[in-house]
Amino acid sequence: MLTDEIRAKLGDLSFGGLDDQRPGLFETFHCDDTYTEEPASATVLHARELPPSGGGPTCFLDMRAALALLDAATRRSARGPGDVLLDVSHPLVRTHPIAGTRSLFLDLDRAKHVEGMPISEGRALLQRLQDHAEANAPGCEHAWRDHDVLVWDNASVQHKASGNFKVGEPRRFWRHMIAGTRPL
Repeated sequence: MLTDEIRAKLGDLSFGGLDDQRPGLFETFHCDDTYTEEPASATVLHARELPPSGGGPTCFLDMRAALALLDAATRRSARGPGDVLLDVSHPLVRTHPIAGTRSLFLDLDRAKHVEGMPISEGRALLQRLQDHAEANAPGCEHAWRDHDVLVWDNASVQHKASGNFKVGEPRRFWRHMIAGTRPL
């Protein structure tokens, strides 16, 4: 947990995100583990201690529906791979390794550009795709209770913490990542 005091000491240290609108720190929609060649296939999150204020829900988006709801021209522009951190690239449209369904696969906390596009155009495309998903894809929220266990599919779902609890309140979760494969 980053307190205001620790944030002040860290200064301008970046925790991800493309810009001030997407600051990172898991308060925006994202997929886990996108900075690796083989992102986790699923995440298991176990609430061990919740903040006294409750901590707020975890929110989810169906990225298969987000892809299906795109207009044809935007869907064609999303075919190129997105570069993530140093040398890791992933496709913007991913085929689920088990179900064979296709979904948008992006994480604005990590993605820096789209290969084969000027940086500004690639970032604009990433932002348009994320904005589209947040505005149109079906979503749900989970209101945490002590000892809840949640499992979600990282290949076709984005999630975010609402982060609506006081800085410094205890919040302890156990997170387990299920091994995945290289996105196709």
